[in-house]
Amino acid sequence: ESLFFCRAGKKGRREDMELISSNSDLTQWMAWAQQKAASFVMTGQSGPVNRGDGGKWYGPSGRFSNRSRVIRRPNRQWAQPKDYLPSYWAGYHDRTAFYIRDFVHQAAGAEYLGYHEENYQMMRCFVEGACADTGWYAPWALNFDGSLYYMDTPNHRRFVRELTAQYELVETICKLYFLSGDSRYLDRQMRTFTERILGEFTQRHDGMVFSIKNGIPEGRGNIWRGSASYNESGRSLAEAGDSIAALYQALAAFGKLLEALGERESAGGYLRRAAELRSYFNDVWSLPPEGNGYVFGIDQKGRKYWRWERSAKGITGAETCFFLPMKLLTEPGERNNLLLEEIDQRAADPQTAAVNIESYTYLPQVFFPYQQAERAWRWMKYIGGRLLLPHVHESQGRNEDYPELSFTMFSHAVEGLAGFSADLPAGRIVTCPCLPEEVPGLSIRGLRLGDYSMDFELLSHHEAAFYNHSNRPLCWKCTFAGQSARQPAHFVVDGAELQPQSETVNGVARSFIEVSVPPQSGKKVSALN
Repeated sequence: ESLFFCRAGKKGRREDMELISSNSDLTQWMAWAQQKAASFVMTGQSGPVNRGDGGKWYGPSGRFSNRSRVIRRPNRQWAQPKDYLPSYWAGYHDRTAFYIRDFVHQAAGAEYLGYHEENYQMMRCFVEGACADTGWYAPWALNFDGSLYYMDTPNHRRFVRELTAQYELVETICKLYFLSGDSRYLDRQMRTFTERILGEFTQRHDGMVFSIKNGIPEGRGNIWRGSASYNESGRSLAEAGDSIAALYQALAAFGKLLEALGERESAGGYLRRAAELRSYFNDVWSLPPEGNGYVFGIDQKGRKYWRWERSAKGITGAETCFFLPMKLLTEPGERNNLLLEEIDQRAADPQTAAVNIESYTYLPQVFFPYQQAERAWRWMKYIGGRLLLPHVHESQGRNEDYPELSFTMFSHAVEGLAGFSADLPAGRIVTCPCLPEEVPGLSIRGLRLGDYSMDFELLSHHEAAFYNHSNRPLCWKCTFAGQSARQPAHFVVDGAELQPQSETVNGVARSFIEVSVPPQSGKKVSALN
């Protein structure tokens, strides 16, 4: 039954949210994702802190608080039960904490699932934790009450630090503002953190290992000394593709935020830095000594790495490579297409594939921006088919108990399959279907973001419907991409034929029309060739 015609006559907003598809697996996974994500929410609860890895307790020294084989709760203040903040699990399920890396990956899904206050409070705690004593690093992990999680952050001198995460925090601040319209993301503390990470923090890390400064932050070694990459196995890199990509996207995101706020001069500075970094990466830094691939890392001795491989030290490649196209750092074209093909093949090859399911949660995000629906969907199915298998981290439990899977599975459907994005402060939303053959249609009902509530249905690659349940109008940019978008004769809206506009995004041709959708009403758009 069509969502558009089913919902158009109803008043008010839905009190629940549903994501429904004619593909039964997708519908079941979305129901599972909503239910499972809800089980990870800690809001209004109280309980243990600084506990992890099979029931061990960790103190400020970073060591186990008890050395006996019997796990006992230590009689210390830092191990007493605490009241939790609005928050959710973001990290291994046997650790009473949320981690930066997991949080930034889960935040979009959390926002779509309605956990807005949780997102803000967790972000606030990370930002408040960045201080001069940590070199302005936000703390790697926090307990559910917002205090330092001592297992990974024993104190302000010894803590896990990864460059990529700091830049993803900046990007996430900007994204959550656009998704929610919450002005708290614009406050002085958030602004200061963002400007410092993109300014002083980046400048200090550029030249930390190499004598020549090139605008790229550097890591000293492992995760405790300062890692340039999320890939915690394989070769230790001084400069890595994923931190470069995260910096690029953070600069672009903050530039767009400032532009939206009318600060054009400041915005131009950050956008220029982003464009210059992207050009330098594609034209200079990433050129390999041989072949048509990409250098994705340089170690402390200046050796370049452009082959994804497994060695005795682990995998060199994986996430380091994923971020290059995922963060849109690479230029669209033949070279980038070959990279996407290599990522797809290497991730499927047992000789080079990662063993941790977390690594695979990035893959749909790698392919959706380039309208490679079949590849993205195949990796969504890969994850969905392994939910009940034991997790590689034994005390974690099953794969489905790793929080990242449920939150990201939902965001893959909303942002990937539906191609949804929003600028709620401006009252604008975008849809651009990226549907594989096995998912001919998709409906999202009762999506609430900020002060808005909406339904939308993607009937095919060239037909969509949208209903605005809010009290204010919304501008809907209805977009269709790929083959059907190259030469559309016209769009039909409410029976009227209108001429679409054209654009190219990430190397893919798109046609679109912007439609104003009044409060409590809907529109249906069809692209006809």
